[in-house]
Amino acid sequence: MATYTQTLIIPQIRSSLTYRSYPKVFLQVSDKNINTQTSTEKWMHKKRLQSLLKKLGSPEPSTRRHAAEALSDSDERAVYPLIKALRDESPGVQEAAMHSLVEIGGEVTAYMVQPLLRDEPSIRNMALIILKELGRVKLLLPLLNDKDDDIRKFAVDLLSEIGDKGGCRYLEEMIHDPNPNVRAACMTSIGKLKCRGLTEAVINALDDEEWVIFSAVEALGELGDSSAVVPISRLIKRDSEPLRYAAIEALGKIGGTEAEGTLEDFIENSSGTMRTAAIRSLLSTGPGRKIKGISGDLLTMLSSNDMEEVKLALRGISSIGLKESTPNLLDRGGAMDPLNPGGAEMIPLFRECLASFGCTGELLEALASDRLKYRGKVLAIEVAGECGCSEAVPVLKELINSSARDIRRAGVRALDRLQIGEDGDLFLSKTNDPDGHVREAAITALGRLRDGSAFDPLLELLHAEPYINVKERIVKALLSIDEMKFISLIDGYESSVREMAVRYSNSFDTLIRLSTDGNPSVRVSSLLALGRFSDKRAVEIIRPLVEDPSSDVRKAVAQSIEETGCCKDALHSLLSDEDMWVRFHALKALPDTDGTGDSALIISGLRDRAVPVVLKAIELISGFPTDEAKAALKELTGHPDQVVKE
Repeated sequence: MATYTQTLIIPQIRSSLTYRSYPKVFLQVSDKNINTQTSTEKWMHKKRLQSLLKKLGSPEPSTRRHAAEALSDSDERAVYPLIKALRDESPGVQEAAMHSLVEIGGEVTAYMVQPLLRDEPSIRNMALIILKELGRVKLLLPLLNDKDDDIRKFAVDLLSEIGDKGGCRYLEEMIHDPNPNVRAACMTSIGKLKCRGLTEAVINALDDEEWVIFSAVEALGELGDSSAVVPISRLIKRDSEPLRYAAIEALGKIGGTEAEGTLEDFIENSSGTMRTAAIRSLLSTGPGRKIKGISGDLLTMLSSNDMEEVKLALRGISSIGLKESTPNLLDRGGAMDPLNPGGAEMIPLFRECLASFGCTGELLEALASDRLKYRGKVLAIEVAGECGCSEAVPVLKELINSSARDIRRAGVRALDRLQIGEDGDLFLSKTNDPDGHVREAAITALGRLRDGSAFDPLLELLHAEPYINVKERIVKALLSIDEMKFISLIDGYESSVREMAVRYSNSFDTLIRLSTDGNPSVRVSSLLALGRFSDKRAVEIIRPLVEDPSSDVRKAVAQSIEETGCCKDALHSLLSDEDMWVRFHALKALPDTDGTGDSALIISGLRDRAVPVVLKAIELISGFPTDEAKAALKELTGHPDQVVKE
C-alpha cells in the first residue's frame, strides 16, 4: 500500500486561544487610510502602538509577552511585527503573538500568515492554528489552487478543522486533485464535515489508489449513507488488511439491516482478528442484536484490557442472553476496583448485564460458592437485590453475618430491596454491627417496615450512634415508625437531632413546635423547611421570628418569605436590620412588580452602607426605570467602591 506523509497535525495545547477576552477587530482597508471598528470604537494611538512595538524587542521575555498580548487591541499595523514575534525564542511570546493575530483578524492577517505555511514545521503549525482560529473559509480559497501539493493539502485539512459546512462546495472541486495525498485529505474532510451531498463522489473514489480508498471508506462511515454498504462490502474480500479493517468499521458505523447482515455473514465465514473486528463493529451498531455462534469470542473480549472492548462484550453477552457466562462476569466484574474511576464506571455495566439474565441458577450457585472472591460476591449480591431474586433470600440471610464488611453491607441492602416484610428482628440485629454502613442499611430497612417494636431500640441507638449520617437514618426511621411519639420526646434530644427532625418531618405541626426552640439553629431549620409545605399557617412561624435575637434566624425569615411568598409586609423591618445579610436577603425577597412601594424600598437599598446590599439593589432596580431610580443610580457613580461604580 502506498503511504503519504505531510499529515496536518494541529497541537491542541496551542489552539486554546481564549485565555483572555479581547474585542474583535474588523478591518476595512484602502490605499491611503485604514478604517477600523472595535467594540470600543477606538483606534490604538500611534504613540501607544510604537511603544508596544518597541517593547517587542525588549531583552526581557515577560516584557515582550505583555507587549504581544496588548497588541491584540491593535490593527493591521501590528500584523507584521507579530508575525516576526512568532519566531521568538520564548513560547509565551509565540502564544501571545498567535492570540493577538487571531484577535486582529481580517483578510490582511490571513494573507500575511499564509506564506508561513511554507516555513519550518514549528512556524507552519502556528500558521495553521491562526488560520483555523480565524475561521473564514473564503480566506483559504487561494491556497486550494496553490501549485504546492502540501499547501493544497493543508488548506483541505483546514476546511474540516474550521467546521463550516460551507466548505463542502470547495471540497467537491478538490476530489479530482492530481495529488493522491490531497485527494485522501479531501475524503477525510468530507467525512468530518458530513458533506452528505458528496456521498456518490466518495463512493467513486473507491477505485482510486489504496491510501485514497482507505480515507474514502472512513469518510463513508462518517457519512452513514446506506447506499455505500454494497460498494464497501466488496472491499472486505480485498487482500489489503488495512482496507478490510476500514471496511468492517465503516459498516458498523453505517448500521442498518443491510450492513449488519453483511457483517454477520462475514463473522460466520471468518476467524482470528478479522472476525473479532467484525464482531466489535456489529456490536457497536447498538444493543439488542442477537448474533449466533460468538459466545467464545465474547468471553475473549471480556478478558481484554481495553475497557471499550469489554463494554462491547457486555453488550453482546446481554443481547444473546449468555447466562452461562455468569461466573466469568462475576470474576471480571469483581476484579474492577471501585476506587478507580475506570472501575467505578465499569461495575454498574457488569451489574446491568448480569441483572438482564434475571434470577438464574448460575447466580444462586455463585452466591453459595466459597470460591468466588469477595468483590465478585458483592456484585452477585447486588444483582440479586436488583433483579428481585427472592430465591436468594436464604443465602443472603447467611451472608449478612460474613466476616467481610462489604458483603454484610451488600447483603442487608439486598434484603431491604427485596422487601423482606417479616424479618424486623433480622434487621434489628444488624443495628449493632461494627460497620456504620451496615447499621445504616439495617436502620433504613426498619424505617421501611415501620415495625413499632423497633422504636425503643432505635431510640436507644440514637443516643449512642457516633456517625451523623447514621443518626439521620435513625431519625428518619423513627419519624416513619411513629412521628407523634418521637416528637413528644423531642425536648430530650440534643439540638442536632432536633434539627434533623425538622429536616425530615412531614408534619407542619412539628415545624410549628420547633420554631420556638431554644436553639437558634433549630429555629433556622424550621424556617428553611417551610418551602416543603403549602400551609397558610406559615405566618404563625414567620411573624414571631422577625424580631428574633439571632441574626441567623432573622436572615432565615427573609429567605422563607422569598420562598413561601407570605408575610411580605414583614420585610419592612428586616430591610432596616442591623445585620447586612438580613438586609440583603430581605431586599432579595421583594416582589418583582412595578409597585411604587417596592421601588422605593429598592432605592433605599441603593443607599445602604453595605456593598453586597447595594449591588443587589442595583440588580433589582432595572425593573423600575423611574426618574427617582435613575437619580439614585447616578449618585452611585461617586461611590467609594469600584465594583459599585462600575
